[in-house]
Amino acid sequence: MLPYAWGGPLATGQLRAKPEHFQVTELLEVDFSAAGEFDWVYVEKNGLSTPEAAELLQQFSVAKDISYSGLKDKDAVTRQWFSLHMLGQASADWQNFNHSGLRVLDSQRHQRKLRRGTHRYNQFTLVLSGVSADELSERVQCVAEQGFPNYFGEQRFGHGGNNLDQARRWLSGGRKVSRFKRGLWLSVLRSHLFNCVLAERVQQANWNQPLPGDLFCLGDGNSVFQEADDELAAARVNAGEIHPSGPLPGSVGRIWVESAALELEREVLATEQDTIAALAARRVDAARRPLRVIPKALTITGVAEGCQLEFSLPKGCFATALVRELIDY
Repeated sequence: MLPYAWGGPLATGQLRAKPEHFQVTELLEVDFSAAGEFDWVYVEKNGLSTPEAAELLQQFSVAKDISYSGLKDKDAVTRQWFSLHMLGQASADWQNFNHSGLRVLDSQRHQRKLRRGTHRYNQFTLVLSGVSADELSERVQCVAEQGFPNYFGEQRFGHGGNNLDQARRWLSGGRKVSRFKRGLWLSVLRSHLFNCVLAERVQQANWNQPLPGDLFCLGDGNSVFQEADDELAAARVNAGEIHPSGPLPGSVGRIWVESAALELEREVLATEQDTIAALAARRVDAARRPLRVIPKALTITGVAEGCQLEFSLPKGCFATALVRELIDY
């Protein structure tokens, strides 16, 4: 049970009563070359994970390789780009691609491969069933202005935390797994460690305030830096321009907090040193992640089923971390 930033849920409701109640659109701008060895396809999927959709597209096109920018929810209606390496072949006949859970909305030829993490934002449209917009409007305004804790959502950890349990067993046992599973387990472990640090800072009410020795992230989390002037750091944090950061542990690198921030992280992660050492031994690069995220253009409106939220988040941020500050779903 991760602590809440704004006093806990205001009501009980339902998220994702239907797949179409959870819609995600990847925001990715590309100037297509209209030539090259790659088919780029923009798809809408429903009831399929991103790897499952990729397998279907690759089978249809007989492409050597397929890539995508990020993973999207399975039990939702999501839209995203894939690129397929056609090795000099003509484009696949995407107009004749037919699958009940996967539609090709657009296709383009391009000279470059789509790489992981290329998109910067995701647009969300969520329907919360059984709760009114009036009940939530004041809290929504608070989150729109001041943000919410940037927890990794429950999707990362699987039903009942099953992914975390499996990741710990794999780390202690050292059995060989697929490249995909290895990446997933490492990500799950780092996500858990980050959430532990963030939970403590929420508990101390400094998740959205700078501590001495903090490292900061710009709004989308792509840049990590120190701010030598404490007063300037506080002003920039209060303005929502920068955010305090938390650890994604791995090999040491050059990403060290200091002073009070370092003391807090050491204390929280004192019992996880074996896990951190194992991550470093597997050559996982240490990184930082914003402790706070401020959604873009967050709005709430009433609909027949309850209320609808619309907003954008930087890649890697979880809409469920926002929703949990509003309702118990």
